[in-house]
Formats: sequence, C-alpha cells, structure tokens
Amino acid sequence: MKILYTPSDILWIKNVTNKEGGQAYMNLSSNNFILHFPNKHSTKNIFKPDVDDIILIRQKINGIPAFTHLVTPIDNERVDDNRTLFRFGRRVKVIAKTDLTNFIPVSSTLWKRVKFSGISWGDACEIENISSIGNSDELKLDIWLRFSKHFDPSEEESVNITTTLINEIYDTNPELTVVEGKLKLVLHYAKERNNKIVILKKQQAIKNKSLYCEVCGFSFQKTYDAIFIECHHLTPIGISGERETKLNDLALVCSNCHRMLHKKFDDKYLLIEQLKKRLK
Repeated sequence: MKILYTPSDILWIKNVTNKEGGQAYMNLSSNNFILHFPNKHSTKNIFKPDVDDIILIRQKINGIPAFTHLVTPIDNERVDDNRTLFRFGRRVKVIAKTDLTNFIPVSSTLWKRVKFSGISWGDACEIENISSIGNSDELKLDIWLRFSKHFDPSEEESVNITTTLINEIYDTNPELTVVEGKLKLVLHYAKERNNKIVILKKQQAIKNKSLYCEVCGFSFQKTYDAIFIECHHLTPIGISGERETKLNDLALVCSNCHRMLHKKFDDKYLLIEQLKKRLK
C-alpha cells in the first residue's frame, strides 16, 4: 500500500556538503540515491531515521544556507560506497527536490530563527531534539509548503490531500460565535488562532484512518467521499488566553457536534464526553 506522507513525517534534518562540487545531490539522474554519512556516524546515527521518516536536507548553495531535499530511507541496509571520508550511506528516495536555480534559502523560512550550530555536518539530527526549535509543527508545515512546487510526481496524492486541508481551513470558518451587544462575528481568530496546527491534526487523522467525529462517529469521508472534518479546541482560547496549542489540545468533530460544543447548556460549554452522554 502506498505511503501517504504529511508534514508531521518530517522528523530529521541533515546537513550535507560537497567541498569539491560546492553542492550535494543536486544533479541526480534517479529518484533514488545513496545519502552518505561521515565514517564516525556510520554505525549508529546512520540507522536512526526509520524507513518512511522524512529527512530534511540542508546545505550551502553558492554560500547561501538552503534547504534542497526531502528524502526518506527505503530500507535498513548500510551501503558501502568505497569512499574515503563518507564511505557509508543509506538508500533514500526523493519526496521533494529543488534545483540550483530555485533552492529554498533558510532565511526565507520560519527556520531562520533556529540555531543550527549544534548540528554536526553529516549527522542526522532529530528535529524535536534541537534546543532552539520552538513550535516544530509550525516549522514542518512551513517547509512542506515551501517544497510544494518541487514534490516528485509520485507523491501527488500526499500533496493534494495537504492542499485540500489547507484550503478547507482558510475557506471555511467552523467556529462562529456572536458577541452580544454589538453584532460582530468572531471565530476564536480574535486572538489569532493558528490554523497550521489544525491542518496537522487532520493530516494525522487521515494517516491513522481516524477522520471521523470524536463525539458521534460521523465520517464525511465514508458518507460523502469528502476529506472534511471540523476541528474543536478543547480549551477555548478566550478562556485560557495566549498559549501554545498542541495536537492533543484538539478534537475532530462533525459540524453538528461542533455547534453543540459551542452552545452553552446551563451557562456552561459541554466537554466532549459530556456531549457524548447527552447524545446517547
């Protein structure tokens, strides 16, 4: 079965270099290639990325720090490429790749705030372990979107589903409420709700085949053949104030249940489990 990749699969970052050519892995004739590791990392670090984990490749192009590839290991074999310093490698396939005229400068992305000084050249570093990473979900979605024009044609389904979710978020407003007094529409966007985490939540559900309402079980996908669901913030932002929202802070719900979660019963909003009991 074909793997559906999402931004949440971007788990590793790897700095690469080629002192002789000035760039690495840019002139590929195949979708698969050997991603080389320094000899000192060829026993443990080389095997840390799992098959289907996405590795973000960073290098300097004409002296400019840039992102150039999204790749994933295709097996767990170590390849001896008979080189001097970077002798061993893993076979990877290209998920997305730029060329020398349209590489992605790090300075043009949200990643410009990340300090890469602690990442060894040639090492595969787990993104979550970077001390300055901040909101990694936001960074993963940002770099996925930057690569949107550079995905391999074989990954068309992954790209299309992500695009569908993004369009859904920005074209629909699932959390309408009305402020009494002056009639004014607000979404919890009044405090700049971050839509990127919502997209990631839905992508996770698609990958786990759990794109259905967490209250009543309704599935837009099964009923209408539509990749659609609404996203509910378990703690209203108006109550909690400014905070960092994580995937576990969100619930996927159908339109009907979502409206009921935003309706007060006895002057209180219902929790997911409370609405389930009322439904039964």
